Amino acid sequence: MTSVTDARPEVARAFAGAELYRIPIALYEELIEAESLGPEDRIELIHGVLVRKMATNAPHSFTAFELAAIFLALVGTKWAVRSQAPVVIPDDSMPEPDVAIAVGARRDYNFVKPTAAQMALVVEVSESSLRFDLGVKLALYAAALIPEYWVVDLANGKLHVHTLPRGGEKPGYGSVAVLGTDDEVPLTLGGESFGTIRVGDFLTPVPSRGVHS
Repeated sequence: MTSVTDARPEVARAFAGAELYRIPIALYEELIEAESLGPEDRIELIHGVLVRKMATNAPHSFTAFELAAIFLALVGTKWAVRSQAPVVIPDDSMPEPDVAIAVGARRDYNFVKPTAAQMALVVEVSESSLRFDLGVKLALYAAALIPEYWVVDLANGKLHVHTLPRGGEKPGYGSVAVLGTDDEVPLTLGGESFGTIRVGDFLTPVPSRGVHS
């Protein structure tokens, strides 16, 4: 295994001082297959590093479930709406976004995991993980050229909408909009519009626990 300092510079900075080691996707899947890692461990693979996901609470669960239900109502069977399911990003990441929309039908992924190339939208619901989701994960999804990335900021009652991904040495998104609960966000997948969603329909701010990026 190689040290995390061999990863991309921004990843190394994010885990500065920690004794971490990178593993490939194949080994990660072997650990899951052998039941050495299970859903109760709440682990995802980010740049070869096993990262513990934020513990869910009632606002987090409500937001994720409500947003998935809204997506399903809008897109029907035209797209695959997924919740807390893995996405393969070669060669060393398998994040599990809280909600995601992939091309095709849900049954298409009955026996296989979608890759980044099949994703139209990924969503992370954040409270204590806001900096990580707007930093390391944003760069990860942008580098994989996932067209749209939403971060639901529970602590501050905001939705961060990222579009126009760019890869390269400094991956990111060319367009960023920060919306409040009274705003509406369009849902566009593969160039097709599925209407707009009122942010307040799925986001209820968590009182007095503001976290700033």
